[in-house]
Amino acid sequence: MTSYAVLRAQPFGYRATDAAAYREQVLHEVSRIDREWVLWNCSRLFTHIDARISAAMPKSIPDHIVCICMNGVPLYWRTSWLIPILARWNDKLPAARFLPYDLLPADPNLILHMDSTPDHSNQHEMNYIRPILSASRSRETTGGSNTMLPNNIEPPPQPALSILMSIHNMRDTVGWSIRSVLAQSMDNWELLIGDDASDDESLEEVCAYGDSRIRILSQPYNRGKAIMMNRLLLEARGRYILELDGDDWLAPDASALLTKALDTNPERALATGWYGWWERTRQYGPLWRRNIDSGKLFFEYSASMNLSKDRGQPIIPRMYRKSSLIDIGGWRNREDHLGRVFEDIDITTRLLKHSSPVSVDVVLYHRVIHGSSISQRNRNLFDVWYWHFNKS
Repeated sequence: MTSYAVLRAQPFGYRATDAAAYREQVLHEVSRIDREWVLWNCSRLFTHIDARISAAMPKSIPDHIVCICMNGVPLYWRTSWLIPILARWNDKLPAARFLPYDLLPADPNLILHMDSTPDHSNQHEMNYIRPILSASRSRETTGGSNTMLPNNIEPPPQPALSILMSIHNMRDTVGWSIRSVLAQSMDNWELLIGDDASDDESLEEVCAYGDSRIRILSQPYNRGKAIMMNRLLLEARGRYILELDGDDWLAPDASALLTKALDTNPERALATGWYGWWERTRQYGPLWRRNIDSGKLFFEYSASMNLSKDRGQPIIPRMYRKSSLIDIGGWRNREDHLGRVFEDIDITTRLLKHSSPVSVDVVLYHRVIHGSSISQRNRNLFDVWYWHFNKS
């Protein structure tokens, strides 16, 4: 029987520092192991009690195998392979518990897959996380998996798409958002990040990326998302504009599919699709709850303000035709309290008075709900905001 040791370290939290600390704990523990194999027996990889996976190690393992997966979950690792890959890991994750998935080798021939009783309780989460991790691993260099390294892609002279991201104190989540952009299957994009006077290390975080398609703006005073989005819109060179919040992320095909939708529907001003709704927890990070069809949401209610008043929910994702945004004057330049909330509902409602959206029947965006966000803290202001909206 092949000998192995069991890892005891457990992940906790969603912050970048949580994932880094977990990596250090695991590396320290593995470095002291004198066994050929390690069992990464991490109960917090799973968010449901009935999703625990355990499997006996195979009696015969080919010499080239470095990881053994059970139902897609990486369990057994060759110690000599795991130590160096842990030592150079320096990437961004939505939560510390996804670390072992990010360490899987880019070469699938190095992985031995085993199946037991099928379990689907963790399926949705990994279906949405794994493609981004896989896209990053497929671009690995000899220096290791690190999305902060330049990828040698020259910025397009005229990008088809400008992805706009306004951030304020999002140091802990913006890295994963950027990583999802870098994992896009379409390369003809630019990412414009506007730091709205963060007082944490958000600006330092976004400046660490070496991709030449990323441009960063900052301002010394916090003026709200709408003001920053208009500033980014002036800088955007793409014919389409895609919004991305610094605590959300994109599916790898989001840019390509939404761009195609607007290309093939030149009369439409907005493209949308399905989005995954996640709830952030302090222990596990984001937990998938359900998928929502924004196209169905729109067509059920109409493009009038009743859509927002009845539901109070924005259309997500939102890719705009840039010329249409300019025609309606972009976002409202209001710096008062009401001007800093519901800007997403405001601009889509004004835009959709002139054109219905084209919808893609695929999950393209992942929205993370948490109690400390501006939208959640100000939900009780919707009626007041709605009254002011109709008066302005």
